[in-house]
Amino acid sequence: MSRPFRIVVAVLATVAAILMYLGVTAELNSMSGPFTVTRTAVDSRTLVAKGVAFFAPLDPMTAPMMDAVTPLIRWVVILLIGVSTYLACGLVTRRTHPFIAAMVGAAAALTATAIGDLLWWATLVVRVHTAPTGWYANEALDHSTLLASAHLTLTGWTSDALFLGCLLAGTNASLVGCTSLAILLLNRLNTDTDDGEDEAQDAVDDEGDGGGDGEAQDAVVDNQARVPLIGDVPRRSANLALAGVLPVLVLMLVNGTQAVWDSYSERGFLALLRVFLYRPALSPPPRVRDDVEYRLTHEIELNPLSMDVWVHRSVLALALLLVLWLLLRALLAGLPNSGHRLGLVVVCWGATIAASALTATSDVVVDCASSDSPTGCAPWQSLGLQLTSALRFGAAWGWLVALPVLLARRLLDTDTSTDTSTDTQETPVHEST
Repeated sequence: MSRPFRIVVAVLATVAAILMYLGVTAELNSMSGPFTVTRTAVDSRTLVAKGVAFFAPLDPMTAPMMDAVTPLIRWVVILLIGVSTYLACGLVTRRTHPFIAAMVGAAAALTATAIGDLLWWATLVVRVHTAPTGWYANEALDHSTLLASAHLTLTGWTSDALFLGCLLAGTNASLVGCTSLAILLLNRLNTDTDDGEDEAQDAVDDEGDGGGDGEAQDAVVDNQARVPLIGDVPRRSANLALAGVLPVLVLMLVNGTQAVWDSYSERGFLALLRVFLYRPALSPPPRVRDDVEYRLTHEIELNPLSMDVWVHRSVLALALLLVLWLLLRALLAGLPNSGHRLGLVVVCWGATIAASALTATSDVVVDCASSDSPTGCAPWQSLGLQLTSALRFGAAWGWLVALPVLLARRLLDTDTSTDTSTDTQETPVHEST
């Protein structure tokens, strides 16, 4: 996508977020009472409202230290939406399918809001450690205790940025996809016009001696219009997607270790790290039988040694790896073969968030369909909790997925250029006789 188109699309994406911010602010100013919309999803309307509520003020009793800096973070997120959209649009070429372009736009919105969520948490940690002891709720809570309880008291507030990304993903997907479709239609119209002119020119050239020059010029124009894509080389997109899955596999192996499970009784940064580790984990099967008494007395915190919990975590982990690999493969196949490194980071980051969200949604649907509980299933409430963990997992670790993809693409490009130069040197030149 040319630079003028990229600038226009990025500006429109930023304006859409600003209009949403102004709309929420106007709605709050017209309210007679305080803003009391819950951040816990119990139905589809509340789940959608969680994204819009990102622009609503926080409750000062819940997060007093964040009330002053939250407006600044909101404007930073809006700026990031424009920047990430501009970078991602640099990967959209004339040969990129409009559907792939729409997915690229959605990934840009998810990445921008994910960075905003991480910025929120980083600001929280800094302000907690710089605050004097005893400031919170008039109690002498130390910093480790407050950080340990942050995922319980503040998770609902911080996930607003992530759900805002889900809303803006649809807007960006429509914006970038329609722009790509418009460019494709314009190119086809120009091609048809050029073909008509070329036929007339060829008829004139055939009468003279300029036919060879016209064919050479057409070949040059065709080569300039054909941008090499990753999908042009067989199995390259699949190999790059496999490289991107490796960091997530390592995280799942780490999450399945006994040390991580033992850290549930810890405080401070270890407890805060669990906020960014999603449920999927890979570990050896339990060696002991299920402790029925433990499972009956610890309904909230499931026994990690339980066989059914191990099976569920393992299946969820394999499903996430498969969905991420398929999504990366589909995206990378339609992207250019070189350049635009920051744009590729944005796309891989957003793809990780999307894959985590899709896996969590599928998990909730399967659990509700197979649930035999007499009280039934609360799908929207479960989906709100699972999506929060899934989106935050992708937000925290999606950038890791981009690193091996960039490295593998560079290595493959180096090998291809080396083979091409070798073939060129070894090809014999036959002189005309």
